[in-house]
Amino acid sequence: MAKLAVLILLIAVATASAYSYRGDECESEVEQQMPMMSCMKWAESKMRSGPYRHRGGEEEEHLEQCCSELRRVSSECRCRAVKEMMMEMPQQVEMQRMMCSLPTMCRMSPCNCPRFFD
Repeated sequence: MAKLAVLILLIAVATASAYSYRGDECESEVEQQMPMMSCMKWAESKMRSGPYRHRGGEEEEHLEQCCSELRRVSSECRCRAVKEMMMEMPQQVEMQRMMCSLPTMCRMSPCNCPRFFD
């Protein structure tokens, strides 16, 4: 029984250590990619025009460039990049939802944004 407890403890420590390393790695990767200017321009134009208005040419161009910026971030760190952009935006629920939906709009894996605000 004691050996099993030690084994479980070792696995838990190794998992936590790997998770912490990946978090540090993502932080470094995201810092290198920030600021994602096209994403910020897209968000600003959405704030001016409203979230439900059809995208215009300039807004569409910003979105395409934003998707390119997001693709430069590894898939494991992409949600971290979205979180960082959300932190730079006004704390409006509609804006946060739009930022959270960016990966989906760019045809990438979605982010689980509610955990960002715990």
